[in-house]
Amino acid sequence: MKHRRYLSALSALFLVLLAAAFMLSGCSSSGSGSAQAAGCGDGGILAKASREEKGGWVFIHIEGAPGDRGYQYGHLCAPEIDDFITVLKVYLQNTTGKDWDFYRNAAATIMAPRIEKEYMDELAGIAAGLQARGMSYDVTDMIASNANMELSEYYLPSISTTTEKIHRGRIPKMRCSAFIATGSCTKDGNVVMGHNSWDDYIIGQRGKIILDIKPSSGYSIIMQAWPGFIDSGTDFYVNSAGIVITETTIGNYSGFDTQGVPEFVRARKAAQYSASLDDFVRIMRENNNGAYANSWLIGDVNTREIGKLELGLVNSSFYRSRQGYYDGENYVDDSKMIRDECSPTCWDTSQNWPMALANTNCVTARRLRWNALMTQYKGTVDVELGKQFEADQYEQALGRINPGGLVLMARMEITNVPEMPGFEAPRPFGANDAKVVDATLAKSMSFWARIGHPDGSTFTWDQFLIDNPQFAWEAPYLKPLEDNPWTLFSASGR
Repeated sequence: MKHRRYLSALSALFLVLLAAAFMLSGCSSSGSGSAQAAGCGDGGILAKASREEKGGWVFIHIEGAPGDRGYQYGHLCAPEIDDFITVLKVYLQNTTGKDWDFYRNAAATIMAPRIEKEYMDELAGIAAGLQARGMSYDVTDMIASNANMELSEYYLPSISTTTEKIHRGRIPKMRCSAFIATGSCTKDGNVVMGHNSWDDYIIGQRGKIILDIKPSSGYSIIMQAWPGFIDSGTDFYVNSAGIVITETTIGNYSGFDTQGVPEFVRARKAAQYSASLDDFVRIMRENNNGAYANSWLIGDVNTREIGKLELGLVNSSFYRSRQGYYDGENYVDDSKMIRDECSPTCWDTSQNWPMALANTNCVTARRLRWNALMTQYKGTVDVELGKQFEADQYEQALGRINPGGLVLMARMEITNVPEMPGFEAPRPFGANDAKVVDATLAKSMSFWARIGHPDGSTFTWDQFLIDNPQFAWEAPYLKPLEDNPWTLFSASGR
């Protein structure tokens, strides 16, 4: 126990010294990881960065060395980062029973020692940019924020008792509906990819950042992100090597390795340094901590090849093809992973799969729908169809439109049918956005995005919160769902 406290103290001291060193070097003009203008006004470093608001999104362009771009990000995105962390503290306390100090301590002791210098410098830069705007966040806050899903949904359950797991330690949510298609499936024979993000609205509706990064090393990236995240978090990336990346979480999964590299670091590194599908798979597998376990959908618009990486802690499978599609709905095809890491499973094949399960859980219901859509539109899939797919609310087993949680675009605020047995309905949870890209757009570092429900449907919360008082704590932070347009984003200078 003394040894553990000693290590914890050393980790905390390391972070304090790192932040102090960063601020002391902030007025230098070196090309290192330090921000050139930290604490020195807006000149110099901010000249290469920009911020624009359109279509309900906030577009942030940053570039340069790790600390420089971090400082730009923190400075330009300060209001959104402050709002996100403020809400995150309340959200985690109410959903996990753990306060922000718990997450800061875990960030300092478990995550920080395993973050490589480039990304630690970038995180410290974000904190410095926030401090320059009069805010008191430090690098530990930024790590805890970036790692919040890993810590709350993977680490916390791994240290919880059975009772705590039931009441507080959360299993990963069923997040997102996605596809990637190529070859005979698509209109031009090249890659088309789409994704919508499912989450509690008070968190998901804040994932409104389009982050355009031109780093001093590696490939440029344009991605959707939560405020202050160095990876996407919602996971939709395009890089300048022609690699496109998205995912959906693996349902009913458990697993965490405290000695592994945080997922948010590996995901960012893979987006920044991958020129091929093999690069992506290698980076994501190396020193994997098992957290935020996903079925990753990836494409190379230069070779027209697509892949699916099912990455757990114990098991990992990679599939690749130049023909067809891969679907994402929190499902894995690896039967060994299902058995070892996803018990109790959603995929009991002793029942007439998928029809017997299609009316009881969102995993099989959506897989059934993806199969129907890709069969119906084979050879014609393009960006416009991708937009329609991500807004689709047709329940295949019923043969009709049925808004709720058993369709590709979830709206749990309007249904009393849970998307999975044991889940709560209605509740403020569903699809918060959609993004679509094809090969032509990817080659110009562009994609289409829509914030809010992908079909544009709106919702206000006054009557809902009266009828469902268990969610009253969300009232100060829950924004009305608005109808925003599809908006085209392109990397700066393109």
